[in-house]
Amino acid sequence: MAIPRDIGASGEAEARQYLEGKGYHYLAANWQCKAGELDLIMYDPAEDCRVVVEVRLRRRTTYGTGDETVAWQKQKKLLRAIAWYQQAENYWDDIRCDVVSIEVAPGGKQTIHHIEYAVQL
Repeated sequence: MAIPRDIGASGEAEARQYLEGKGYHYLAANWQCKAGELDLIMYDPAEDCRVVVEVRLRRRTTYGTGDETVAWQKQKKLLRAIAWYQQAENYWDDIRCDVVSIEVAPGGKQTIHHIEYAVQL
């Protein structure tokens, strides 16, 4: 049985690979501060901005799809962590927050949903 940390890491690796395939550039993973953790930080050259990516991996959708589980509480936590990131990195240019939801069906088939501007900054 895989432990949650391993499952999360595999989801983040899948999301990173997916986004790099769309032309994004990897900057950091699992950036931590007192306010929480940012799963992925990417750069979108098409919009010339950094992108904070919340990754959600789901094997079952009983309680909703991955993107549906980013409720207002999680969004609030993300916004605080992004503010910490901006302060720590002294980064004040454009930034947005996306969600990448990965659903794994029985048999291992994956479906990836990328929602840009999922959390309004």
